[in-house]
Amino acid sequence: MESLSVAGEFVRAVENRAGIHIAALEEIAYGHGWIDKATLMESAIKYGKSPYGQYLKKVAEGKILPDE
Repeated sequence: MESLSVAGEFVRAVENRAGIHIAALEEIAYGHGWIDKATLMESAIKYGKSPYGQYLKKVAEGKILPDE
């Protein structure tokens, strides 16, 4: 159980410092061409003003390069 907690803290630290999300499914799908920009924006709108929604919006706007 402790190793799971340590792993979670590591992921949180990397995300906060690098300003990226690890394993953002929509970002991965967009980077591989499995979804288009419009579908990515639909997801961003769905998540609204949450940090995840704002992150997807930045990916769609090209401010963050999609994970490939």
